[in-house]
This record gives sequence, structure tokens and C-alpha cells, in this order.
Amino acid sequence: MNKWKVSSFVALALLITTNIFWLYSAIDAGVTYTYQQVSLDEKSKAVGMLEALVVKGGQQYTKKDILHILRQVNKDAFIVEEENLIDVDGVKFFFVNGKLSEVEG
Repeated sequence: MNKWKVSSFVALALLITTNIFWLYSAIDAGVTYTYQQVSLDEKSKAVGMLEALVVKGGQQYTKKDILHILRQVNKDAFIVEEENLIDVDGVKFFFVNGKLSEVEG
């Protein structure tokens, strides 16, 4: 057999092998992204439920009480306190007339 025929078959085998590898990689990335998105959606729903529970259970607490609890839970947290808002690491507690009215995560 000629050298060019052998090299053509070797090149063809390498081409097929690399194409199979890239196809597998693309399918794997798609499956991973799908599972990641489903997990994120489930976590978002859970955070929404927790936000509602915190508001319902925390309506009797004042802004000062919530701030005290947050400082006890995480002493190193970066807490921003404004007139009707407490922001702790991206979680916002909104107050109306000094009482907890909404939580956003």
C-alpha cells in the first residue's frame, strides 16, 4: 500500500475520533447546563418560600430587633442600614412603620 493511503486512513481515523470527542463534550455540556438550571429554579422557589415565612413570622419584630438578630447570627456580615431598609450580603429587609414588611433575596 502507498504511504499516502496509510496516512489518509490515519488522518481519517483521527478526524472521526476528534469529532466524536467534541460531540460528546457538547452533549455533556448541554446536560450539565440543564441540570444546573433545574437546580437553580428549585433553589429560587425555596428562597421565595423562605422570604414569605420570614415576613409572616417576623412582623412583630422592629427594625432594631431584626438588626440585633442579624448581628448575632453573623458578626462579620457587611450590614447596610438605611431609613426603611437593612441590607445584609444582598438580602434586603424592608420596613414599613418600623415593622418588617418584605424580604428580598
